[in-house]
Amino acid sequence: GNDVTCVMRGPHLAAVQKDGLTLRVGGDEYKASVRASDRPADLGPQDVVISTLKATGVAALADGVKPLLAGDTAIVFAQNGIPWWYDIGLPGDHPPTPDLAFLDPGGALRKAIPKERIVGGVIFSSNEVIAPGVVENLSPERNMLIAGECDDRNSERIAGLRSVLEAAQFASSPVAQIRESIWSKLLTNMSLSILCLLTAQTARAVRDDPALQDVIPRLLDEANSIAQSCYPGVKRITRTGPAPNHKPSILQDYELGRAMEIDALVRAPAAFARAAGLSTPMMDLMAALAIQHARDRGLYAP
Repeated sequence: GNDVTCVMRGPHLAAVQKDGLTLRVGGDEYKASVRASDRPADLGPQDVVISTLKATGVAALADGVKPLLAGDTAIVFAQNGIPWWYDIGLPGDHPPTPDLAFLDPGGALRKAIPKERIVGGVIFSSNEVIAPGVVENLSPERNMLIAGECDDRNSERIAGLRSVLEAAQFASSPVAQIRESIWSKLLTNMSLSILCLLTAQTARAVRDDPALQDVIPRLLDEANSIAQSCYPGVKRITRTGPAPNHKPSILQDYELGRAMEIDALVRAPAAFARAAGLSTPMMDLMAALAIQHARDRGLYAP
């Protein structure tokens, strides 16, 4: 029931302009007619912008997002890993952060996007583009977009956004601290997702692999220690039933020859570990192997 506009490119855009966007969930199929273009200037100002760009592509927003903004348009940064804006609006009781300038080279996003437009987002939803214009959702039991102001204040625009999402059957529960939710998801992304990358296996295959049964708890313990250095009460988001038979996005990117989110998922958590004086030998090894893996395919330039 909402007027949805999408910025897309390539064959995906051509298919959506011709036939609309198709979402497959289990045995159901949903078709949506959306306005779509690869030129934001064609689309005009929006009530809210949800950026689902990967960390490797978010710099494009510095110029590209401007035509989409009205006077009070918020930008929800729904991406994996530590976001470029992490230290903006940081609560006073948060430990000092490491230097995260590598997440926003040259400070382009800081210069272009005022603090008051920033909304943090954490998305829990497993999907794959199986054909241009066709997306398959692999987590029908859990599709959730958590949103919060970068300074954790309550606001009418966050409440309004949650209402729209909930009405569309997309869970969006209230959170007191958006960065705690970011870390909650990152606990899995910086451990199991990297393990999937290194083994070329799905999340389910990794969890069910007998050879990895003793490795996974130790990885998660180290990941937890990093997150808890910032938010002592942080907990992983748990799911019921088996892990999805799904390739994490970082493995999808590797197999498709796309730039990989190494900085947001690997380097940034490692910087927090060093800042907290933590010993994380397994995570350090995984990070080094992931960087080598990506670099050898030309998918990561330090």
